[in-house]
Amino acid sequence: MAYCVHCGVRLGEGEKACPLCHTVSVDPAEKNASPAERAYPVHTPEQLLVRSKRYFLTLFGILLLVPALLCVVIDLLIGGSISWSIYAFTALILMYITIAVPIWIDKKKPYFALITGYVCLMLYLILVEKVSRSGSWFFPIVLPCMTLFTLMALLLVRLYRHQVLGKFTLLGAALGAVGILCLLIDLLIAASLGRIALLWSPYVLAPCLFVSLLIFFINGNRAIREEIRRRVHF
Repeated sequence: MAYCVHCGVRLGEGEKACPLCHTVSVDPAEKNASPAERAYPVHTPEQLLVRSKRYFLTLFGILLLVPALLCVVIDLLIGGSISWSIYAFTALILMYITIAVPIWIDKKKPYFALITGYVCLMLYLILVEKVSRSGSWFFPIVLPCMTLFTLMALLLVRLYRHQVLGKFTLLGAALGAVGILCLLIDLLIAASLGRIALLWSPYVLAPCLFVSLLIFFINGNRAIREEIRRRVHF
């Protein structure tokens, strides 16, 4: 014997709806009874993650766009034309791209982050060179240095992700890379001035290589490594 859940009217055998108020009746004991439709959709963790990304990137974009436009407006009101504001505007836009792309793309995020940052920084520095008219320094100095830096960073990330380098040895490899990068910068600057000489880079390269080799030596000596780890909890 069944009754309507809405008005209490007794239902006849096999009736699927109340004859008085037409409320649909579902018998949970019936084998072919279809499940009741949910009042609210069920969101999977993946859907919630996409929504949170979208909200964060939208809010972050607004927070960067407001000061970017404000700089343009102030520049126009004070100077009557767009001059210095182009640096702030493009820097904030490229900053958004640098941060947003790796967040939106999950696969191989460190690689995307480095490559995206490299491209955005190169575009910004090209713009600075062209707008400021400060001479030709991007292609002879900045481009090779930043390209080498990015390649080194990608190599270190790959070695670390494949467990070729640990946290300790990663620090040593990074210090060695910094010393080599400083050497290249010194050579390129000297070449752009018409001379081949090392001015300041040996003072950076020597301690970086010394500490780097020391780190790899300690990592290769188990007794020393365990003693240091026990004392500093590394």
